[in-house]
Amino acid sequence: MQTARKKIIIDTDTASDDAVALVMALREPTLQVLAITTVAGNVPLELATKNACLSVTYAGGARPPIYPGADRPLCRPLRCAEGIHGKDGMGDQSCFRAPEVEAERTHAVDAILRLVREGEGDIEIVTLGPLTNLALAILQEPETMKRVPRITAMGGAAFYGNTSPTAEFNFWVDAEAADIVCRSGIPLTIVTGEAGLEAGVLGPEKLELLEAASERGWFCVTCNDTMRQNSIRSRGYPQIGLPDPIALAALTRPELITGSFDAHVRVETQGSDLTYGMMVCDRRPPEYGAVSKHEGPRQPFQAKVVYEMDPEGFFQYLYELVK
Repeated sequence: MQTARKKIIIDTDTASDDAVALVMALREPTLQVLAITTVAGNVPLELATKNACLSVTYAGGARPPIYPGADRPLCRPLRCAEGIHGKDGMGDQSCFRAPEVEAERTHAVDAILRLVREGEGDIEIVTLGPLTNLALAILQEPETMKRVPRITAMGGAAFYGNTSPTAEFNFWVDAEAADIVCRSGIPLTIVTGEAGLEAGVLGPEKLELLEAASERGWFCVTCNDTMRQNSIRSRGYPQIGLPDPIALAALTRPELITGSFDAHVRVETQGSDLTYGMMVCDRRPPEYGAVSKHEGPRQPFQAKVVYEMDPEGFFQYLYELVK
């Protein structure tokens, strides 16, 4: 008897590592990708949407609808990551063929709400970028969004940040949105920046294997060429990092998770440049001492925070999907 596929929506600020995660998701036989929604983050919205169309083209197979969403964070100016992903978000390459799919005209937030509303409480959401679209959906129809059984989010820092001492890029771009999602009551799996520091890093040998595996493998490596060239200049050898694919693997292959903890998570929105976007994890168990009169009642754990994955297991999983 065939097991039913898990239904998901993928929300992405599509740049190079997002593209790899999209290819993986569309090749994963246990997933049914109902829609891809795009958000400004790594690159402006127009490029994120174009890159999602390109990723679907190279993935082959299913071609879910793509809906463009928020073009800026809720409260702050957009800050992108061209230095990591290239000006176009895809390594500034001229060798890719034109996308064979086009985005829909419906706004991402409207699409998310419609799909969740029409579902049977079985549609999970995977986020690979800032959480602006999800925050807007929660603000617009909180009861509808409570039908989402779980959100798997690539974001946050368990111990130290990659954009500031305390903040990971996706939460730092729109901390207000991240905190709205954390306060929504929807169960969360938060796959932090640290989770990909070892497992998501591909060095020369793995890059060569992946590039030779198939056209999809070549695409996954080539769209990350800005990272690859940055590594050659700084380290003397090619290397890329894939945090977004690590989040996808945490959803589909939870046995690859080697380090995690449960916590009540909030995101700092009022702090200085040192703390804005910081993920604050309250790990105190219910039996831990008396609750301070200054902080109010203790909040239940709503998040599983993943900070470590199996490196070899992840690469074998990625390779099998793209070969």
